[in-house]
Amino acid sequence: MIDEQKIDVEELFPSENKFMKRRENGLMLSDEDIKILEEYHIDYLKYKTLEELIFEITKVLNETSDDAILLEELNIKLGEYNYYNYTNK
Repeated sequence: MIDEQKIDVEELFPSENKFMKRRENGLMLSDEDIKILEEYHIDYLKYKTLEELIFEITKVLNETSDDAILLEELNIKLGEYNYYNYTNK
């Protein structure tokens, strides 16, 4: 407790699952990202670029009737990561 407020240690120090790692196919994904992709049967190993993976995620989002909030958030996260790391500005 700091100043009468509860502090979530997980918020201050995210678990190992949230750190992005270079995967066998060269994509930077966290263990948490992979878990979300697996829930929607998206095999991230089939894709060589983030753009290809983002395209597939968007396709799945358009085809699903589920409330796929986690997949939508992942799509946004990967889009931002792709823009800030691989786009010439």
